[in-house]
Amino acid sequence: MRHATLSVLLLSALSCSSLTRASVEARREPSLDAPPGAFVQVGDHRLHLYCEGEGSPVVVFDSGLGSSSLDWSRVQPDVAQLTRACVYDRAGYGWSDPGPGPRDSATIVRELQELLGHAGVAPPYVLVGHSFGGFNVRLFASEHPDETAALVLIDSSHEQQFERFDEAGLKSAAPRAGEIVIGNPALVPANLPDDLQELARSFTMRAGFMATLRSELGNLRVSAGELRAAAPLPDVPLVVISHRVRADGVSVRKDKLWLDMQQELATRTSRAQLVMADTADHYVQLSEPGVVVAAIRTVLAEARPASERPTLQ
Repeated sequence: MRHATLSVLLLSALSCSSLTRASVEARREPSLDAPPGAFVQVGDHRLHLYCEGEGSPVVVFDSGLGSSSLDWSRVQPDVAQLTRACVYDRAGYGWSDPGPGPRDSATIVRELQELLGHAGVAPPYVLVGHSFGGFNVRLFASEHPDETAALVLIDSSHEQQFERFDEAGLKSAAPRAGEIVIGNPALVPANLPDDLQELARSFTMRAGFMATLRSELGNLRVSAGELRAAAPLPDVPLVVISHRVRADGVSVRKDKLWLDMQQELATRTSRAQLVMADTADHYVQLSEPGVVVAAIRTVLAEARPASERPTLQ
């Protein structure tokens, strides 16, 4: 396999075509020193953005807590056959520089808006969020309804999950105000492709990773409050994907409560549906990537004008 190199771009405005050329060159062997995409200046730090494919609406992916753009490695190539597909690393994760605090959804959404603008990735967007990334894409859609074509939420966080877990006597991932966050709850997903496992682990050793993780984790309840205070979602196509309920002990109680909240998210627009993945894995995009690609295909078809939809033969 040919080793590819990539010149790091430090421009504050990059054309879509230049991002594609840069990303294709380094796609085969990404490493800490050779990201597949390009660096885009956002404030006083750089974020890594990697786009493939052509077309509109553009699909934009946001990962879960402690995760990087590698989480979409089983999905992005297939989506790029349908339209332009862009993954990015939030500040402090993957190849991106650490960013200013607090690392809450409001901060993340501002940075994502600036990133897409500086990179020349024009709306409308199909926003795809996994877990905590679901908070971020929902807030983006609420704040930028005219730029949002559709949403796909994959095992997404729910703004009431912490209170509901607490009331049920189940452990919540979010610390209360004033609690100290210790340790590293982020794990490299088991279903990440083998050739990316070592790279994903190396990301967790980078300077700024732990501080970012602790800030996002410590501000989860703040981010939930931002969702509660936000405007309703625009009435766009929405697919909510949930992992299936496990059948052992406490996991059953947690999963049933989680499913209740996923079902509630699937009522947020008049064009919403719930899809159950055939996996108990939280990282549905890695264990059942076809389910995610199919959901994106569905919302793309609904979001595009009738004149642009494929005709059945």
